[in-house]
Amino acid sequence: MADNSISYLNKTFGDFKASLINYAKTYFPTTYNDFSDASPGGMFIEMASYVGDVMSFYLDTQVQENFLLYAKEKENLYALSYMLGYRPKTSYASITTVDIFQLIPATNIAGVSSINYTYATIIPENTVLTADGFGTKFLTVEKVDFNDPANTEVTLYSNQNYFLLKKQVKVISAEIKSTTINFSTPQKFSISNISDTNILQILDATDSQGNSWYEVPYLAQATIFDKIANPSFGTDGVPYLLQLKRVPRRYVSRFLSDGTLQLEFGAGISTNKTDQVILPTPDNIQLGLVPGISSLYNNFNKTSVFYTQEYGLAPSSNIVVRYLVGGGLTANTNANTINTIDQTQVAFPNVVAPLSDPIAVYIRTTVAVTNSTPAVGGRNGDQVEEIRNNALNAYQSQLRAVTREDYMVRALSLPSLYGSIAKVYVTQDVAREELQTSTVATIEERNPLSLDMYILSYDSSKKLNTASTTLKNNLITYIDQFRMVTDAINIKDAFYINIGINFDITVKSGFNNNTVIMNCISALQDHFNIEKWNVNQPIVISDVQSQLLQVSGVQSIIKLEFTNKFDSTGTTYSQYGYDIAGATRNRNIYPSLDPSIFELRYPNTDIQGRVVFV
Repeated sequence: MADNSISYLNKTFGDFKASLINYAKTYFPTTYNDFSDASPGGMFIEMASYVGDVMSFYLDTQVQENFLLYAKEKENLYALSYMLGYRPKTSYASITTVDIFQLIPATNIAGVSSINYTYATIIPENTVLTADGFGTKFLTVEKVDFNDPANTEVTLYSNQNYFLLKKQVKVISAEIKSTTINFSTPQKFSISNISDTNILQILDATDSQGNSWYEVPYLAQATIFDKIANPSFGTDGVPYLLQLKRVPRRYVSRFLSDGTLQLEFGAGISTNKTDQVILPTPDNIQLGLVPGISSLYNNFNKTSVFYTQEYGLAPSSNIVVRYLVGGGLTANTNANTINTIDQTQVAFPNVVAPLSDPIAVYIRTTVAVTNSTPAVGGRNGDQVEEIRNNALNAYQSQLRAVTREDYMVRALSLPSLYGSIAKVYVTQDVAREELQTSTVATIEERNPLSLDMYILSYDSSKKLNTASTTLKNNLITYIDQFRMVTDAINIKDAFYINIGINFDITVKSGFNNNTVIMNCISALQDHFNIEKWNVNQPIVISDVQSQLLQVSGVQSIIKLEFTNKFDSTGTTYSQYGYDIAGATRNRNIYPSLDPSIFELRYPNTDIQGRVVFV
């Protein structure tokens, strides 16, 4: 596809020579007749044909470089990709999950040992880890708080004097670097370059007055996603609230073909006029147009209907930019190699003077890390064909959710800081909420532009739960930025159906009954791992039987029974009961008509197996 297949003039050296000879014969038939290769006239004709051939080549090349499908120059591909909405990458970071451990003192009350959370530590975001033997630096992507007992493994350690706590966190191969951009006086659309290798992204930018500058996709966009601490975090489990924030101090960044990162700032000089938060009224909606002149054909920008034409403030003082570098093929490391942590970043929020507290000093030395899985995904930046294909894809999507699958992927992409979406199912709206009738809605009653998005979240033990109101509000704010203007999204609760499994098997001669039963339970636990199940997915009984029969030592399956587990209070199981027998058809157990999902809520107790003798 990238071959030089565009020929604007469609002429070669021979075509030019033939045209010149034909021209001379037509207009100068008696003046010159010797067109042999050895004649002086033939020499001048060939020289002119050569010049025409070279000019034709350069013209064809220039035309070709204007089309993404045929461009070859990397610099032109970068420019075209940005124009179509794709941001090329100069490096890809490797990623993995690390286990972080710390010892914590045990307190003994009435003979019962409990955890003394006074010495629980906090590992902040962007803490530096190092892969031993590789020298590759890694950064934690979120805060690790041992004060929070959720998702924490606890082991009694050292004769009941200490507990060993373990948490997991994702890390990326990156280092934090900084540079200072000097601005003495404001200049419109000032540009500055950051020259480094394997730049991943900008982390933050702060000027000398302490003001934060925000990166936006393009300078005309005046709003960004912002997070604020959720005061109800203790009850709904959502750390932050998501909101839109209008930012006058903003910039855009783009990579050049040589890996340089270029920053461009706005043109606003006066803070009294630039991007202030004002309400649209007939008096100010045409701000910036020619005074006294109105037109029905004004091309209003949907991102900024106020015609300030300043696109954010121009910086007037030095700006310190922190950015991430790293990635590449060398960033991929083996398992159990990320073993060094910057312990100076370890904080004790509940200890007044941790440097003088001997227990806190000791606890800091016990903080350790390791990665049970390799760090993978690191590679070099986009190649020519990758840029071409990714840009074509970006142009088609335009960062908009079009299909049901687009909305599902976008919902699952909500950062965990704003709540965790576990399961999503999107379907067209069957009927409007206000109908509330048991009859099927007619076509006239349906809203063809409305979609129902059914969601579920995880609780602290990774069990399905109804999403909190805070999480739904964050999802609405997030989805709205990618929603087609004609689409309406209704956020609803999906249902989860808790099941239990009872089975009887016979065991082949020579196999230990207990071992075979444990292996069968392990196989069923893996099969019903909630991460592998989707909303409206039926249970195929033959597939479950196949999982049992593949366990070494199983001779036959005598009984395989599925039961419904529910709790009317919703404390331990789902509060909704379900008729498993009535939902079984052709050896398939189907979920309800309301979007729902089957869940094996307590894998260690909800599976009961026996060995029988026949």
